Amino acid sequence: MEYTVRVANEQDLPAIIELFEISLGTEYGAPTESFWRWKHINNPFGESPVLLAFDGEKLIGLRAFMRWQWQYKGKVLPAFRAVDTGTHPDYRGKGIFSRLTKQLIAELKESEPPSFIYNTPNNASKPGYLKMGWQVLGKPVVFGSLTLQHSRYAMLRFERFQEALQALDFNALPSDYSLDVNQGLIHVNHSLDYYKWRYQSIPEIPYGSYRYEGSEGEILLFFHLKNRKYFHELRISDALWLSGKPQRQLLMQAAHKLAARLGTPFISLVSKDPVNLWERINYRMFSLQKLAPELTVREVNSQELLALVSDINNWSFTMGDLELF
Repeated sequence: MEYTVRVANEQDLPAIIELFEISLGTEYGAPTESFWRWKHINNPFGESPVLLAFDGEKLIGLRAFMRWQWQYKGKVLPAFRAVDTGTHPDYRGKGIFSRLTKQLIAELKESEPPSFIYNTPNNASKPGYLKMGWQVLGKPVVFGSLTLQHSRYAMLRFERFQEALQALDFNALPSDYSLDVNQGLIHVNHSLDYYKWRYQSIPEIPYGSYRYEGSEGEILLFFHLKNRKYFHELRISDALWLSGKPQRQLLMQAAHKLAARLGTPFISLVSKDPVNLWERINYRMFSLQKLAPELTVREVNSQELLALVSDINNWSFTMGDLELF
């Protein structure tokens, strides 16, 4: 079939939201205008490249890559996260998704500095990505921890931590904070502006913050609760060490203290190190590797960069880096 393709602009936003509502439904992931603006326009890493397909004046397809930045040994690695896509139900099976994806990559190949694309596709979409040149990177180290805490009021208690995050003055935080990543490996190009955008400014998805001071230092957690039918999972998205040397013992102390205040029986987070026997016993920790998201990567315009990012042993993640939003 014949259709036209062009770059999206801000005036297309009402039609973009309408397409998502038609293709996904408001109850199954269609974004609101405020969320789209936050994600694709106000992103501190830059505005997302978006291609639209039209049948006459009718919007029938969309493909968006969200700009991202990773860092390696002090050098910024520009990247794109393959995220939102939509096809009008009347036009499915006509190759629109594939064409828009390939065309967007071709345009970025000519216009961007050395960069790469990554994402965490599900089992249904992964074969299509592999056919278009993506390759499997692997799974991060994800683990769980049982807390022996439970309250049906966990979500209600969570509200005070949402309020704490909204009241958080990022400019007042120590400038010499440390990250919960191995800074000698590839990690997100974190900054306080990034944390403010990612957790405080995000619409619709509720996050909270919790500041904990122990004998070994002070830590700030960014987290949210995930509904697991009979209980709420405490998901630690990111952690900043405001003082002291980063160590998992302090992180787990803070997470378990927070879980007790919320009444959440289960904690999940990403680790840069394997779980040892002492942690398995004292924090009831165990691997969630089978449930971890699988990452895939693709070159945009640099085989040298692709060689670096194609080894998952070169990466250091947090849960917030991997969450779908």
